[in-house]
Amino acid sequence: MKIFGKFIIFTVLAFWGFAVNLCTVEIVGAVPFISEETELTMGREADPQIIQQYGLYQDKKLQLYVNDVGQKLVSQLSDKVFQKYFFRVVNSSDINAFALPGGYIYITTGILATLNSEAELAGVLGHEIGHVIFHHGAKLMLRSIGAQILSLGGAIASPKNAGQWLMVSSAMFNQINLGYGREAELESDQQGMYNAMEAGYNPERMVHFLKNLRQNEIMTGQAYHGFQATHPDTKDRIIQADQFSSSLVRRSHDLKDKREDYLRIIKGLPYNGKRHANDQRYFDEKYIDIYEVQAGDTYTKIAERELKDPQMDLEIAVLNGMKMDDPLKPGELIKIIRKGVYPGLQIVSMKNEPDTTASKRKPASMPEIPEISQIPAEDVMPASPNRPR
Repeated sequence: MKIFGKFIIFTVLAFWGFAVNLCTVEIVGAVPFISEETELTMGREADPQIIQQYGLYQDKKLQLYVNDVGQKLVSQLSDKVFQKYFFRVVNSSDINAFALPGGYIYITTGILATLNSEAELAGVLGHEIGHVIFHHGAKLMLRSIGAQILSLGGAIASPKNAGQWLMVSSAMFNQINLGYGREAELESDQQGMYNAMEAGYNPERMVHFLKNLRQNEIMTGQAYHGFQATHPDTKDRIIQADQFSSSLVRRSHDLKDKREDYLRIIKGLPYNGKRHANDQRYFDEKYIDIYEVQAGDTYTKIAERELKDPQMDLEIAVLNGMKMDDPLKPGELIKIIRKGVYPGLQIVSMKNEPDTTASKRKPASMPEIPEISQIPAEDVMPASPNRPR
């Protein structure tokens, strides 16, 4: 997962900027492990900081759509580990999705623009759910910097430890930028595909996304979750995902892609642009539009006729997870990139009362944080399981 260093330092301070009894450590295998109650508190306390850093994408329809897909996946888990899961769309052009301990999962507008079906979205959200239920974040923290954390103990929120904790948070940032490691990512890949299949989605679409992501990274340099096109493990990761998804499909029936449903819901989504709320760089406004293929269309013809720029043909093909020589079928929907702001986009302010279950104690080392807009609590409650487990 790729997040800015300054933000990680700020967020990790938020993780631990409250009194936590670090004596509640369990041993799973040979890995010291933070209690689930502490994980939940970590996620809940850090959630406002992440929303402040990026900003919630202010399209309630899209927020609820992503939440519905996420809760559908959660409902299929035999052991949810945490009672509630929260899914947020954050306003960032980074191609990214990430999870906090305790069930807080975030997906950027940037990665939503690269996905091409609801099944791919389910695979990505399922992957992040995997990181939560396997406690990868908590394990990473203690495995990489456990000695420093435990040496601070319950006094970690004390201002006098700010310098030492800054070193801890910097080390944490470096570890997170490298990803959770090969085994953890493979484990979450498989969990995400299996979870998606259980919810009725075609898991092969996740493999399609990984392949397209590799091509996209070669073109743009943006990576996701330690997924690097030039890394020797990347090809092996795709091969393993392909083999696993094929085995799932062979024993399942009536699996859905839901491509058109997904494309219609993301129409008007910003394309490129700011990476976080404090990004002061200038960007030309662009957005995702949905085009219905006509007889005789090619990517070059579409780029020339609709966008007045035939050189956009390769970018459009990659954006749709296709190759330049892939045939286009009349009536098929594809994404194109238009300049400006989508005229039909309805911005809805999403506000609610502060979470009364969250800790009211402000961290000693943190500045006061203003209240932020959030999705109404009733809109992000987990869905009821659609079948008994």
